[in-house]
Amino acid sequence: MFKERRPASQVTDWNQYYRNVPATATVTRKYTTAVLVSMIRRYGVPLETSGLSIVEIGGANSCFVDPIRAKIGTRLYDVIDTNEFGLSLLARRYGDTRPVGLFRQSVLELSYDRQADLVFSVGLVEHFTPAETRTAVLAHFDVLRPGGTLIITFPTPTLLYRVTRRLIEMCGMWKFPDERPLLPGEVLASIGERGEILCRQTLWPQILTQHLVVARKFADGA
Repeated sequence: MFKERRPASQVTDWNQYYRNVPATATVTRKYTTAVLVSMIRRYGVPLETSGLSIVEIGGANSCFVDPIRAKIGTRLYDVIDTNEFGLSLLARRYGDTRPVGLFRQSVLELSYDRQADLVFSVGLVEHFTPAETRTAVLAHFDVLRPGGTLIITFPTPTLLYRVTRRLIEMCGMWKFPDERPLLPGEVLASIGERGEILCRQTLWPQILTQHLVVARKFADGA
């Protein structure tokens, strides 16, 4: 999902994750998907009547693309990720006539030349150092048109998160050695550099609690 800058033992093995997605993810993904669809319907603003242009960053083998495209009118849906295996799984899902664009790029070094109506990521920006997290958050705005919508989620260290993670680690089942749960203020500060915050909430049903933020990019593109 991102360029490896640390020893392999300290970096999430996304190939292994995509081969063996935890069974519990099926339930949490359904909940996250429902929240995303609700937020997109509420805050997404298409420039064209043919529908929203959407970019999902960190979306290799995305579990969101199909339900979002089924429930939201889209004229473009692109996925950006560095994980070749995950992107290949997504490509295989659709075959040669796939309706989704796939781009193998790092959020830390984006060269995507479009600007979408809506950009989102789920569980991405927490896999970096603090400086890289800021870079990753601001990169979302680089591929978002002025006045466009940002949706971003990340784990936050509530007591529920900390207890749940500790139990999983004690069982030897924790698969994300580089996950750094973030206090909302860290991400909100970066978002505030480029956009206006419209909505934020903690997603408690995730158990490994996530914080969600919706923002509108400043109209002057600053």
